[in-house]
Amino acid sequence: MIRAVPLVALVAAPALAQSAPPLTDVQIAAITSATQAERIAPGQTETARRHTGPITLVVREKGIGRARLLRIDGRVTAPPSTTRPLCGAAVTAGACKPGEATTGLEITWHLGPLPAGTTVSVQDSSANLPAQTLTAEITIG
Repeated sequence: MIRAVPLVALVAAPALAQSAPPLTDVQIAAITSATQAERIAPGQTETARRHTGPITLVVREKGIGRARLLRIDGRVTAPPSTTRPLCGAAVTAGACKPGEATTGLEITWHLGPLPAGTTVSVQDSSANLPAQTLTAEITIG
């Protein structure tokens, strides 16, 4: 007995997605601790306030990176962090509307206590070509 087997053809459809916006800026935006909260100005290299206790570092990236590194006094480390998308002209973290393009990211790193004089740096490379690596650095006062 011969049986007929139905023939099924699968055709791949192209995926539609926006390309990632190029990484154009990595900036340390704020530092908080048990005793202080401080906004960090562009180009600021040291905190203006003395921070004690667990430290939280907020970084804003314009564009999308693919190889983020955090260094404490030159050593690569991977503390807990949270990431929120930045969208639209206001670039407000968490204010993205459905279907709105992501224009960057806000990353909050939970570092724990750090002594005065500790240097923290964040580095990321663009997710698209040409690959561009950007770094931001601050010394904790």
